[in-house]
Amino acid sequence: MTEDELKELEFEQLADVNVGLSEYQEIFDKGLELISSESKPKELLLNILDDYQRRLDAIPAVDLSVTKLEQLDSNTREQVRSLILFGTQAALIKNNASARKELKEANQNYRDLLSVVTHEFKNSLTSIYGYNRIIKKRLEEGSIESILEINKHVDRLTRGLFGLVETLFSMSLLEQDKLEINRKIFDVVKNSLDPVINELELRLEQKSMHIKVSVNETKNIYFGDERFFQLIFRNLIQNAIQYGFAGTEIEIKIKREATRFLITVFNEGSGIPENKLGRIFDKFSRFHNSKEKTNVGIGLFTVKKIIEMHKGSIVAESEPSKWMKFIISLPLDIENEG
Repeated sequence: MTEDELKELEFEQLADVNVGLSEYQEIFDKGLELISSESKPKELLLNILDDYQRRLDAIPAVDLSVTKLEQLDSNTREQVRSLILFGTQAALIKNNASARKELKEANQNYRDLLSVVTHEFKNSLTSIYGYNRIIKKRLEEGSIESILEINKHVDRLTRGLFGLVETLFSMSLLEQDKLEINRKIFDVVKNSLDPVINELELRLEQKSMHIKVSVNETKNIYFGDERFFQLIFRNLIQNAIQYGFAGTEIEIKIKREATRFLITVFNEGSGIPENKLGRIFDKFSRFHNSKEKTNVGIGLFTVKKIIEMHKGSIVAESEPSKWMKFIISLPLDIENEG
């Protein structure tokens, strides 16, 4: 309840009551504190509403928009005042119940996140441990057969964990408003995109997918944080791999225009319904029906925030069951032209 709402109650309905706004606010705050500690707020609300209805039924028909409170007899005035206070308590309980629901959803989202992170780390570390035992056994036997291939798998798993940790850490700093950009001039393709493509090579092979990169410049220079651009590409490409159709192509276009740097990431895949595209960048947003909780909606949230920190924008377009596209627009300034 806002201060203006409290004033309206005081001046329109309680004009002749010797209780000021500050005292009423104090009653309101104490009521909220008591209700917040109530273990069964829904049951309490129902009881109050029942009593509220009984008191309402006992009041003679009065149009308070026409009739002033002081024109009523003392008994009716007290009944109306009681209803106002009861209504306030009901509103308090409703607000408290909504807050509890939001808190419960937030806790569940973070539990899901912890479950995914634990699952990813457990599986990756188990695989790394197994590969290391194979390498040890081969070396003890004096054989180097397939060691380089095994090393590639270990490298892929390790990079995947580093990427997950980086996304989580960036999200944490974003929530605390502590994420800082370390700007410098760099080549977007050479310094940010290519390392991520190499990192995800085996995942692409597993789904028989490949990446086509189209550029309009020999050097695609930008003034920004190349490490964060790696995080952007990693999350968008992982999203394309996870929800893309096997055997298809992920197309990445990078175009430097007169006033902006344009990046698009396109893939054929399950896509997102139009009515849900507006919330795809919300934290913990999940729109796919996969039973496996492999995505809890932190990647795209982090991507959008990082792009906005670079004064840019990102939008998503999709045709369900056919394709998905992300379009990033970043401004150029005089420093970019270096």
